[in-house]
Amino acid sequence: MNIKYILFFIATCLILSCSDSNVVGLEVQPNSDIIEIFNAEVMSNQDSINLPPYSLSLSVSSEDSLRTDETSSLLLGKISKSYDPYFGDNVGEFITQIALSENNIDLGNNPIVDSVIFSYSYSGYYGDLSSINAIAVNYVDLNIHKDSVYYSNHQFSNSSSASEDLLLDFIISSDTSSSPTLKMTLDNSIGQQILDLGNSILLDNETFQENFGCFWLNESSLLGNSIIYLNPSGSNSNFTIYYHNSISDTLSLSFVVDGDAARINLFNDKPLANLSLDPNFSYIQSMAGFRTNIEIENLDNLRLDLAGKSINHASLNFNVTDLDTYSPHDKLFLVRENSEGSNVFLTDFTIEGDSHFRGVLNGDSFDFNISRYFHNLINDTSYSNKLILISSGGAINANRTIILNNSVKMQLIYSEL
Repeated sequence: MNIKYILFFIATCLILSCSDSNVVGLEVQPNSDIIEIFNAEVMSNQDSINLPPYSLSLSVSSEDSLRTDETSSLLLGKISKSYDPYFGDNVGEFITQIALSENNIDLGNNPIVDSVIFSYSYSGYYGDLSSINAIAVNYVDLNIHKDSVYYSNHQFSNSSSASEDLLLDFIISSDTSSSPTLKMTLDNSIGQQILDLGNSILLDNETFQENFGCFWLNESSLLGNSIIYLNPSGSNSNFTIYYHNSISDTLSLSFVVDGDAARINLFNDKPLANLSLDPNFSYIQSMAGFRTNIEIENLDNLRLDLAGKSINHASLNFNVTDLDTYSPHDKLFLVRENSEGSNVFLTDFTIEGDSHFRGVLNGDSFDFNISRYFHNLINDTSYSNKLILISSGGAINANRTIILNNSVKMQLIYSEL
């Protein structure tokens, strides 16, 4: 009986000893074996006698562009500077083809349009959905291609003509409905333009798209406070012409807006002048907005202090502020700048995986596991000390994040070899 109690006690101790810490041995790690690196602005306010010989430098820069052809969501809308004084205007618009849902269309004799409905399912939004009160839909005589690569700042070289705004009316159903939808009623003229192409042009999709251009959709109000996420593959995403001919008065011709339909999301340029820069904050924004750059300064001193030591764990941590109603990103990416100036993922992400790397919002904070990165940084003098925080899914969400600079730190836990 005593042996059973002893075995039970030992098993309980083993379970409890493994349940609390995310880093093995952290609870018994001497303070002298932990290095914390704060950003330089915070350290400048400390007693200079106690300053360590290394620090972090933070800066903000604009994203150049993002690839936005055939994304899973199309971002439509505007958040104007009047509502968001920190980041300034953020605009999403898109250009899209439509594609035949079947080949060998037979319109019958004398097809006449009754109505034209252009609709999209939507999967979410950013800002105040009720503020979307002006959308423009134009037909443009442009050719875009499904097998080409396009970016959010694409400039079309040909100045093709555009129609007048075709939109007659639109309704956005509640996001609490079973199938939230943006439903747009267009002028009959665009439907008749398609029907007048005739059966020979509606023979197959390739022939149709060679003879019919694209639609360009944008938020046309001067002020705006929402960007909606449209889903081209949604159950209610389609372009439908209702018409009659000499035989039947209840006919329809439907087109799809995914599949063989090329599409490009376009975002406005966001120079640093758009930002209301505050030395207490750093900024990250989706839709080719802004990124935060982190540089580890005085790296030679850090390498000297860590010579002959093994890095057991390294992390980057910071808090975000909740200054307004715009929610921060649910997830961020941390990348490094290589010797060619390109951004590459850290091996902590590519080798260890997403759950190990982290970078997910937890309350009001983010943390990244960067142990492999720091091992390479300390042992390879050609390795870059420049890290970059960017948005995750920056082409399919409109989020922005404001970082509290005085919370940014790196923590290194090491042991003697």
